[in-house]
Amino acid sequence: MKLLRISAENPEKDLVSYAAKAILEGKVVIYPTDTVYGLGCAISREESVKRVFEIKKRSMDKPLSIAFPDIESAKKYVSLDAREEEYIKKNIEEPFTFIVRKKKNVPDNVTAGMGTVGIRIPYHEVIKAVLHSAKVPVITTSANVSGEKPPASFQEISKKILGKADLAIDSGPCRVGLPSKIVNVLTGETLRGA
Repeated sequence: MKLLRISAENPEKDLVSYAAKAILEGKVVIYPTDTVYGLGCAISREESVKRVFEIKKRSMDKPLSIAFPDIESAKKYVSLDAREEEYIKKNIEEPFTFIVRKKKNVPDNVTAGMGTVGIRIPYHEVIKAVLHSAKVPVITTSANVSGEKPPASFQEISKKILGKADLAIDSGPCRVGLPSKIVNVLTGETLRGA
């Protein structure tokens, strides 16, 4: 496993490019977000998606979310009406996962065959820069074994997870330190969080 230390305030361009290249090559990456550390890979890499499920010991019938750098990138993969888009824009800096309708280019193995998908637009300079540079969406789930506490800092990531990822980015503690609130934008229902 390769470790990169990237500044949370001023992400170093060369390190961001290195991480983006790793994602494009199908590597499984641990990265910081505004909420907790994430584990993911490019959504188009079926074998890597499978590895994320295996590393996390997550059942394949539980969907994963997708991280995007901004709402425009997300709209290539999800369908939003004017109200849904407005809601996301209004809450873009909140630590939310938004449940929305997926388009056909989102693989079923990511969403457990469902017609909806959770999207995250993490309010964190490092992952935002990496996603912009890679120009591909990344599946995202917390970097912990299912059922264990999600890591709010790099030091909290279990060796079981670190040992199986290809690349890990340490950018210090996460701002929120708790998993995202899950909001179904279609129904207005809160599925997780206060």
